Amino acid sequence: MASSDWDFVVWRRADDLRQQAERIHRNFLQMALATRYRIQQGRGARWEPPVNLIETDNSFWVICALPGVGKDDVQVQLEGNQLVIAGKRPVPECCRDGELRIWEMPLGQFERRLTVIDGGNPLAVGEVKLRDGLLLIELRKNS
Repeated sequence: MASSDWDFVVWRRADDLRQQAERIHRNFLQMALATRYRIQQGRGARWEPPVNLIETDNSFWVICALPGVGKDDVQVQLEGNQLVIAGKRPVPECCRDGELRIWEMPLGQFERRLTVIDGGNPLAVGEVKLRDGLLLIELRKNS
C-alpha cells in the first residue's frame, strides 16, 4: 500500500472517531438536560444508535445496536444515498411510574443517517432483521 493510501486510511479513521465522539457528546447533553430539567423531548431531540458497516462483494451490511427496541418500533428506509434508521426505545412498562436516578441508556426517539455510496451505483434495501438487540440491514449493490 502506498504512503498516500495510508494517509487516507488514517485520516478517515480519525474522522470516524471524531464523529463518534460528537454523537456521544450530543447524546449525553440531551440526556443530561432531560434529566436535570425534566423536559419532554420533542421531535428534534433524538439519540443516535451506534452502527458498524461491513462491505462484501454483493452488499453492504449495517449492524445497528438497538437493545430493548421491538421490530414494530423501528423503521428502515433509503432516502437517496442515505440509509435512515429511525424509531423509539420506550421506557420499560415496569419503570414508567418511577423516578429516573441514573440515565446511561438513551430512551425515546432515535434516528441514525448513514451516507452509503457505491461508486454512484444505486443501492437497494435487502434483508432486514432484528435479532438479539442487533438490527441487521442488507444494502444490495446494483452494479
